[in-house]
Amino acid sequence: MRPIARSLRILPLVLLALLASACSTTPSIQTDYNSAYDFSRARSFAIVEPATVSNSIAMSSNDILHNRISSAIRAALTARGFQVVEPAQADMLVSFLVTTENKTEIHEYNTGFAYRSCWRCGSWMGASTIDVDQYTEGTLFVDFIDPQSKQLQWRGTVSKRLSKSRTMEERKQMVDEIVTSVIAKFPPGP
Repeated sequence: MRPIARSLRILPLVLLALLASACSTTPSIQTDYNSAYDFSRARSFAIVEPATVSNSIAMSSNDILHNRISSAIRAALTARGFQVVEPAQADMLVSFLVTTENKTEIHEYNTGFAYRSCWRCGSWMGASTIDVDQYTEGTLFVDFIDPQSKQLQWRGTVSKRLSKSRTMEERKQMVDEIVTSVIAKFPPGP
């Protein structure tokens, strides 16, 4: 009897944990890297524009967002023990790019009902509701580049649905959280 009583007391906590994890909005982070590169020698970094390290013509059209991301990267790497230096002295160059994409999700819900008692009886009658959700998804690419070869050595990517209704503080907090979670994956582990 006691094991059942204990299980019944724990059950609400387990259900709450499952519900919290199901409702989590933490975006998924993907990383890729050059496995032959020695990341252990990276102690310092400099944030550079994408055009500095490649022929990319990508330009930032939002200086406010650009400055938020730069500050967040600087803070996250400094908190992990890396030192900010000028590009000429850096062990790694850090670059980032933000893209947006308009997306559409279509959901169909069957709101009708039907009853058949045999294969020859009656026809199915029902109704469907279709919801169309249009939104913008933003993707942040954070690149770590070898300063000598100018070759990409590590990339972290994260995508998240954007909302126009966030306040300035909420947007800053979102950028800080996303950048910190991407930087937490650098350098790659064994």
